[in-house]
Amino acid sequence: MSQDTEAVRHEIRQMHQSLAETSYYDLLGLASGLDDAIIKQQATKEFRQLAKKWHVDRFSAHDLGDDKKLVQEIFATINTAHQVLTDPEKRAEYDLQLTGANTDISSILTAENAFRKGQKMLETGAHAGAHEQFKIASENNADDLEYRAHFVYTEYLLIQKNAEGTPLNRTRAQEIFKELDTISMELTDRDWLLTFMGVVAEGLGRTREAEGLFHQAMQHNPRNVEAKRRLRLMDMRKNKKKGFFAQLMEKIKPS
Repeated sequence: MSQDTEAVRHEIRQMHQSLAETSYYDLLGLASGLDDAIIKQQATKEFRQLAKKWHVDRFSAHDLGDDKKLVQEIFATINTAHQVLTDPEKRAEYDLQLTGANTDISSILTAENAFRKGQKMLETGAHAGAHEQFKIASENNADDLEYRAHFVYTEYLLIQKNAEGTPLNRTRAQEIFKELDTISMELTDRDWLLTFMGVVAEGLGRTREAEGLFHQAMQHNPRNVEAKRRLRLMDMRKNKKKGFFAQLMEKIKPS
């Protein structure tokens, strides 16, 4: 056996042995708690790299003997890790296995399913339906701050507003902002959460604060559609106001 082949077989055995102590997150180089879109993007990128490295065809120039089975098992584990982490339901169940939490898995999955439905409804403007789904999610997994944030935010959206968009129940709106702000201390740098806070702040008349929050959201995610839309509307109102005063000054300007 050549030294090169022996080195390859040694690498295979080491990798196979490490799998027993390596989580799917570590295997694909991911941190837990990331947003679904980020997990899917990063997991897929890392999976492709590992799949090329550990596909059995890559070792065709070497006589692997029994180690060929180890390569196949390594590849299968990488594939499973990708499938689990990119599927929200499977990932939720896997996270419970990692923590060893004595939690009703069916409740966790019910919460996750309701949350996904709520997100879709929120995107289409079905605020009442979204609020109901987020309520189900929160009730089935009360420890999840993301569920809670969506639940109270959609509550704000359902508060009756006047013609200027100011919530009639201002006290409750202020309570909601305070709770979202508290959640943001735990869920840091979440563009969607910053956007939620911006919407509530704007409704409360705290325009500068709202604008700042929308800009922060865009910094974390330049593709945040809602934050971009809100900033564009703010700019339109500013320009309209400037135009009005410019016209007024022209009228009172001495000839």
